Amino acid sequence: MQGKENPMYIEFIATTIEDALLIEKSGADRIELVSALAEGGLTPSHALIEAVVSSVKIPVNVMVRPHSQSFCYTENDLGIMKKDIQIIRSLGANGVVLGALNEKNEINRPYLEELLTECEGLEITFHRAIDDTYDPVRSAEMLAQYPEITTILTSGGHEDFPSRMKTIQQMQRACGDIAILVGSGLNKDNILSIDSELHTGYYHFGTAVRKNNSIIEGVQLEKASEIVNMLKK
Repeated sequence: MQGKENPMYIEFIATTIEDALLIEKSGADRIELVSALAEGGLTPSHALIEAVVSSVKIPVNVMVRPHSQSFCYTENDLGIMKKDIQIIRSLGANGVVLGALNEKNEINRPYLEELLTECEGLEITFHRAIDDTYDPVRSAEMLAQYPEITTILTSGGHEDFPSRMKTIQQMQRACGDIAILVGSGLNKDNILSIDSELHTGYYHFGTAVRKNNSIIEGVQLEKASEIVNMLKK
């Protein structure tokens, strides 16, 4: 598990092996590997996971999300997610990125607990499903009851920017030793002011490091390196 003593931890999203190689070259700390970024990220193919894990030395955390319809899953979905986690672990990934809600937009604890039983030896990030819960701060407090969960990826909900910053600060206080990984809308123009306000030290970037800031184009080394250098100087 990454330690809180690390002053700055930077994660970039990869959707291809080329993305992953450029992310490693940029000096970033970790890769979140997904497919279908335009749908918010889905579980990538097992062949892609295997190729990326064997091609880079930095940690690779893999999205476990079977579809983009919602974060509410059926028993069939749950079975697929559990099997994906087993395969992801067997392929040597560092961790998984997952989440599940119920019909009331609360964290689905029974499903979460079933998924956690498959995650032995893996780092676990609870993803931005937390932003869809009715109270992200209470949700973070609840996740702190699970020592297996190492990270929460969040943008602090869906309200205006100042409200989200305040929510993230409250989540930090509520979630114990879990690292708060701030994501969504971060870029080279706003990250230093966000860091000076939040000081979480954990930041997650998607389109900000891609050509033309496009959700479907590849990672651009120059943009990725610029953000790493800004944060780690």
